[in-house]
Amino acid sequence: MFHSPANPIIRLVFGPLALLFYLWSQATPLPILAPMFMVIFLTLMPSRPPLSLMLKLLLIVLFVSMGLVFIGGLLLDSPSGYLLFCWSLLFWSFYRSHNDGKDLLATLMLIVVIIMTIMSKQMQAPIQVLPWLLMQSAVLALVLTYLSFLLFPGDDQDILPDETQADGSSTHMGTILFKTTAMTIVLTALIGIGSSQSILIAITIGSMIKLADPKEHKSFKQNRLITTAIGILFTFPVMLTFAFGLPTWVVLGMAIFCGLQLAGFAIRRATPLAIYQLLFTNFVVLVYQIITHIGSDALYAQLVRLVSISIAIMIGGLLLSLLHHETSSDNEALPKEPAEEPETEPQAAQQS
Repeated sequence: MFHSPANPIIRLVFGPLALLFYLWSQATPLPILAPMFMVIFLTLMPSRPPLSLMLKLLLIVLFVSMGLVFIGGLLLDSPSGYLLFCWSLLFWSFYRSHNDGKDLLATLMLIVVIIMTIMSKQMQAPIQVLPWLLMQSAVLALVLTYLSFLLFPGDDQDILPDETQADGSSTHMGTILFKTTAMTIVLTALIGIGSSQSILIAITIGSMIKLADPKEHKSFKQNRLITTAIGILFTFPVMLTFAFGLPTWVVLGMAIFCGLQLAGFAIRRATPLAIYQLLFTNFVVLVYQIITHIGSDALYAQLVRLVSISIAIMIGGLLLSLLHHETSSDNEALPKEPAEEPETEPQAAQQS
């Protein structure tokens, strides 16, 4: 199709939003899943992937959606067995994320474990329907992601990669064990509390701690809170058009326009990949909450979402601060090697 420098932004905004409105109009169960997967695929793949990679990703999606959820369903009646199963999957996910921040298997595994656990344990949803629902959403997002690269070709070169520490802590087993155990405790606590925003809080915390520790933890937390507030501000025009009862195509057009403006703002602010992905994931979910609520309920839902993400950011920031403190203590405890003195040869040896 046509080539334009704005194609990466167009496919990131147009694809997930158009898919969201279509699934919503068809009354599809959980229509937000496929657009969320599509945002993740588009942000993790800056250029059009080859067909061999797409087939590999398709097999990964089938494995994660069918295999993991099927095994989890078999262990659902055994609390200790299911807990150990989820802990092992989270450990593998964090381990792969530390070695490669763009690992799609690690990202899909983290999201599937969170959705599978909360929907089956808290919402009492039949786990038999989850594999098909997740597989359909992920496969649909994967196919549409490839088609979006054909319709809007071009590499995404405006998004900066995430900064990670260079001290070797990203592969520290103690750090990964701590993250896995902390994420398991968070899931258990959220299920016990029974919050309606459990999936949102868990995914936000998981996305914050899955990568290697950032250098500036304070700015890392502030950036996520700021991007959440900015995402809500950019969805206010969408909420107004929906509240006034305008046609669906007008609401979709306003959502695409606001999404394009949000992408331009993020690029001008030199947003790194992790915050860029979180920003558009929040934007798509906010638009979904707007079109599924009426009148003042949409504003209330946004405020509840902001409070929920703020709580998740506080918990994730606390975990990152603890990790940073432990890493610093470990580095200070390591013995420093004495500096090597330059070898000096005797003058007699030099003369001979």
